[in-house]
Amino acid sequence: MARTLKTEAIVLKKKPLLNKDALVFLFSKEQGKIVASAKGIKKITSRRSPHLETGNLISAFFSRKGERLYLQETKLISGFSELKRDQKKISRLYQFFYILEKLLPENQKEDIVYNLTKSFLVKLSQSASDYDILSLYLNKLLMALGYSRQSHGIIELEAIISDLINEKMPSFNI
Repeated sequence: MARTLKTEAIVLKKKPLLNKDALVFLFSKEQGKIVASAKGIKKITSRRSPHLETGNLISAFFSRKGERLYLQETKLISGFSELKRDQKKISRLYQFFYILEKLLPENQKEDIVYNLTKSFLVKLSQSASDYDILSLYLNKLLMALGYSRQSHGIIELEAIISDLINEKMPSFNI
């Protein structure tokens, strides 16, 4: 295994750790879901911190020590700032990423799902109907991952996804 890795990735979420560190969950085309330690990310002087907001598209450089990945450098490609100005769209973004993070296995390449996720971000930024976009892309996600062969309504989607992740889904309603 290579000791370093450079890839384009979408930030799924951050989980704070002790001190000034965090676990960062990213989704890349080449590696699939990546979980990496980001040392010092919560320091006020961290240059990487603004890049690691949920929904950002970044270029990331990692180092590997044993089985662990450590985030070394980031460069912002797109922050999808138009999307982040609308509270309803932000809610849809978090719902989609919550489901995506739960369904994706670590370190498994998922080209179709990665492209679908980028397309979701673009469409959600441009669309007036955030609710329809979420439903459409959740159906596409389930089909791409092999969990469904047909489109479902939002209530059916909630039930299917809750069964898949073995927990109650956050509400789709605002």
